[in-house]
Amino acid sequence: MDGGEDLISVLPDGVLGEIVTRLPTADAVRVQVLSTRWRHIWRSSPLNLDLRSSNSYNDYKRLVSGILAAHPGPGRRLKVDWPYDDGESYNRWLQCPVLIGLQELGIEAGYSSGLEDTRALPRRDNTRVLPERALFQFAPTLRLLKIGYHTFPSAGAVAALRLPHLELISFCCVDISEDTLHGLLAGCPVLRTLVLDGCTGFATVRINSPTITSFAISPADSSTTNDYASYCFDYEFYGLDYENMRVRVTTWQVIIEDAPLLEKLVPCRRAATAESFQLLVLSAPRLRVLGSLSYSISKLVIGGTVFQPTIRRVNRVRPDDVIMEKRLLMQAVVLATTLRTVKILALEDADSIDVVSNYLKCFPCLEKLYISASQGYRSAASYDKQNPIECLEHHLKMVAIDGYDGIRPHVKFAQFFVRNARLLELMKFRVFRNYHCEPGTTKEWIEDQERQLQVRSMASRHVKFHFVHDARDYQDVYCGEDISDLSEHIHDSSGDDPFDQWFESEKEALAC
Repeated sequence: MDGGEDLISVLPDGVLGEIVTRLPTADAVRVQVLSTRWRHIWRSSPLNLDLRSSNSYNDYKRLVSGILAAHPGPGRRLKVDWPYDDGESYNRWLQCPVLIGLQELGIEAGYSSGLEDTRALPRRDNTRVLPERALFQFAPTLRLLKIGYHTFPSAGAVAALRLPHLELISFCCVDISEDTLHGLLAGCPVLRTLVLDGCTGFATVRINSPTITSFAISPADSSTTNDYASYCFDYEFYGLDYENMRVRVTTWQVIIEDAPLLEKLVPCRRAATAESFQLLVLSAPRLRVLGSLSYSISKLVIGGTVFQPTIRRVNRVRPDDVIMEKRLLMQAVVLATTLRTVKILALEDADSIDVVSNYLKCFPCLEKLYISASQGYRSAASYDKQNPIECLEHHLKMVAIDGYDGIRPHVKFAQFFVRNARLLELMKFRVFRNYHCEPGTTKEWIEDQERQLQVRSMASRHVKFHFVHDARDYQDVYCGEDISDLSEHIHDSSGDDPFDQWFESEKEALAC
């Protein structure tokens, strides 16, 4: 802007092409107007087509078709919303020559061509079945595969499918049989990341992979009509044919039989009505990130340690009375071995220090802890220094508390870590009560909280407090608005902590 030399435009075409390929589609096209030097770059760069549906289906169809026709190729990424009742466009896009050599394929839910509403999703009589062509055509080069709201071809149809370079699979509300799922996994020799979000058609998932490093799963919700629905999608509301889906699951079971490189295991709860979900980890010697653990997991076994939900009766104090209520909490019931490899842990339904301490004893080398409790926190229990908890004494550096209100029981809950974690460096608080963030009150409220938290008997003198405001109510511990967002974070080898992104995303940091 000051008339200086344009150093970007002197870069080789190959470098400029890599830059353009990584831009959003609209921005990649716009760079052509920057200078004559850039005008040919978009057409000669690998195509990165990532467009969500617009208000008009016809406009959207013309736009996607136009881009595919205008770009000579090759194609690197295709992520679009498929039209459910327009098979001609659907198949024509897949057969487009520009997509030869495609590396990333994302097939998301589309809408009916006869409707302009972007929420109009497939009806009972035209549910989309994923074309086999979409898999076999791109199998030799595909690296990332994301599918949402489709029925997967049968096991026989994809028996010969091999995906030699596929590193990431992310399925959201996909109906796929158990044999097909396991056959697909067997055909992916370099798979690193697997995400199964509210999928149906199977009751058991077995993981035997020498390459997988990250696995996230949220089971389909079996508590709604016809015992069959997705956590993140209301099939009945949109008239989908859940009655004809392959399996009605009442008990899920995930078995990690042999995963020597698995580091991140993320079982997510997508609804409070989650029913039976068993997670058995038989062999994962490098497990480093675990969570979120909640009562939606009816049984969790890691090595010889067994976690199960337990019912606890607690007194809940109201302004005018005290009521007795039952709470379902996840706790270790058998502690055969300690899990020393786990460094990052996320907990839900952990409303008291005795529950949290029960976990901490199982993970003696824990460095980062995320805690969430939908019904608030109760006053802290005492810490028996004659029986010290190893991670509090030697390892724990960060604690994040979700749903923090700043009331006395919540303060005392947080003070437990301030008093006893000797290496504690940072405490994060996610506050969702709006009145804490009214103009003129935020700074005073934070200062008052810091005064209460900075007790005389602090175990570490270098603790910082960080407050984050969230206008929404209590959120389960997972990353992003959709678990499919999590696939990017856990797949990225540089992303050491996927929950940190969840805690900070789309939140307004308050002054500390």
